[in-house]
Amino acid sequence: MTPSLNPFLYVRRNPGKTLPIAFVIVLAVTLVASIVTIVHSIDLTIFTLYGYNKYLTGITPRNALVVDEAELAKIKKLPELGRMYPSHSYQTLIKTIFGKMVFPIFGLDAAGRAELMDRCSVRLVSGRMPEEGKPEAVISDDVAKNLSLKVGDVLSKPESQDSFAPVPVRLVGLLHGPVWLGLTSKALVDRESPFNFVGYLAFAKTNDARDQARLAEAIDHSLNKGKGRVWKFAGLVQEAQSALSNLYLIMDIVIGIIVFAISFVCGLLFNIYFTQRMPEIAMLSAIGYSRSSLIARSLGETVLLCLFGWMAGGVLTVALLLAIRETLMTPRGLLLNALDFPAFAFTMPVPVFITLFAMCTIGLRLATLDTVSIIERRA
Repeated sequence: MTPSLNPFLYVRRNPGKTLPIAFVIVLAVTLVASIVTIVHSIDLTIFTLYGYNKYLTGITPRNALVVDEAELAKIKKLPELGRMYPSHSYQTLIKTIFGKMVFPIFGLDAAGRAELMDRCSVRLVSGRMPEEGKPEAVISDDVAKNLSLKVGDVLSKPESQDSFAPVPVRLVGLLHGPVWLGLTSKALVDRESPFNFVGYLAFAKTNDARDQARLAEAIDHSLNKGKGRVWKFAGLVQEAQSALSNLYLIMDIVIGIIVFAISFVCGLLFNIYFTQRMPEIAMLSAIGYSRSSLIARSLGETVLLCLFGWMAGGVLTVALLLAIRETLMTPRGLLLNALDFPAFAFTMPVPVFITLFAMCTIGLRLATLDTVSIIERRA
């Protein structure tokens, strides 16, 4: 390629005209990626809050306080079953970006608590585990931040609207891991809340998530739905997708409008600065450069600006989301993935459509280019 047709030439020599266009692309990428990342934080919250369901299968009674013994007997005969623990639980409400959600405090015996923590790869990072029969509990450290609690504070109490327990339950330890957990003593809940229903947590023979999924399906097929409900991870995923489907539809519409508007504006900007260069284009055409080579040069300049704007927009987006997460989200126990790479996939149409709009307008101008008249006016 000759120096006159090098796409870097005009971009390098005229930053005052080209950088504003790149800046518009940066803003578009940042806007789209930020919106998608924030919406994806809803999924992230749900699957962190209830992610333990991937490593266990919950069974709760229907129209009774306990699961029917005949139904339990069928479950215990399943070859996929490893261990099963009775669970008698409390619950609290935690704050999310889309309102309050129920967070269970599982009442289990010591063996059940250890099993659940091991399956979920959760460990104790501060304080101690609750003692059997005492009004004590441990919760994940992010949940403690969300509830503005520290070790030694009261987690649940009789007068609380969001975190009820018949007796004050004190927080004695903090957990940390990929999912959130709350644990207390089953003996405590049995003694203080005799009329709450008792469920079961069933574990597969191995820690493999596929084995747990097979166990969940086996329990779901064997249990009489009129006498119990099965809580499985596949059901959680299905319910989350169903509940958020309209939200994602709205997000797709908004992003489509943003991409179209930004692409149209950038296409017009490219056309304006191309028009300002008509004498240069006409001169190149007059000295022998073909229109196809001029279009190729314009395409190179457009792609160069779009690529620069897209990359700079990605860097700005990550920096912005990291700042939001560290200053606003994490201190409140809210979740945000600043490196949400699927969100950046939504920004790919931005440079593509900008290039298409720009080349359409530039192509139309070159198709009607009158070299002689432009040079005469210039003279």
